[in-house]
Amino acid sequence: MARPVLAIVLPFLCLAALMLACTQSAVPLPPAPIDLATQVEATLQALPTQTASAPAPAPSEMPSATPPPSATAVPTFTATPTATSELSPTPTVSTTPGSGDPRSWLGNPAWQDTFSTGSNWTLGADSYTRAEVEDGTLLFTGLTTMDGWRLTWPEIEDFYLEADLNSGDCEGNDHYGLIFRVPDRHAADEGYLLGFTCDGRYWLRHWGDEKMTTLIPLTSSTAIVAGAQRNNRMGVMADGNQLTLYANGQKLEEIEDETLTDAGGFGLFVGARKSGSLEIGAQEMAYWDLP
Repeated sequence: MARPVLAIVLPFLCLAALMLACTQSAVPLPPAPIDLATQVEATLQALPTQTASAPAPAPSEMPSATPPPSATAVPTFTATPTATSELSPTPTVSTTPGSGDPRSWLGNPAWQDTFSTGSNWTLGADSYTRAEVEDGTLLFTGLTTMDGWRLTWPEIEDFYLEADLNSGDCEGNDHYGLIFRVPDRHAADEGYLLGFTCDGRYWLRHWGDEKMTTLIPLTSSTAIVAGAQRNNRMGVMADGNQLTLYANGQKLEEIEDETLTDAGGFGLFVGARKSGSLEIGAQEMAYWDLP
């Protein structure tokens, strides 16, 4: 397996113009009266789906103006849910890193958000999602059965990315997860998506060119804590073309894919496939640069 991976004072009017430009591009929404969801849904039907705790960052790492996360909706990949019996209470998994957990050997993260504020995200609601910070948790809600995502501001290339996520009042094939290696954070129209489902499965897909391509199909794993109101540490290590997936510090699977290998943005996504509205909670998000 590969290695894990001014003080120039600007005139006031220039600075004001720069901040306005950042703010205006923060949440690219479809212009009225176009119904983006319907438009993209129709496009997808016409195109076949392919299967295939550490110190907070120093002030210099923070954005100088409103960060440009995006809120985007795309058609949810359709999969037939497997029959499941009523879930029994499952103990919360240990947060102590084991020997195979990347946290055990990567040291302190290069960037970390514990959601004491919402300064790293665009908050509020649009047609597809809502985001707000409450009591140290980012509450991220999918308002339709479409997948919707928002991005934070850093761009990273070879990394280990992890988020501590609560599944909320999910059901069945409701899903949530990480979007990463997004080439254009403002458009947010391409990237990898690593998802966990409420019933304890994971998948990896690529969204681009108005189609969803499955790289790893729905796969069950006992490393994922299934059910509603469950916490899972979801992680992905991206080292060049090698992508390794983790759940609660345990390795799930690794693949090689050449589609996206350059630096890009990252964030969270949610898909209320079963319930129609799903609020997940993020208690922490962090990334480590690979040595």
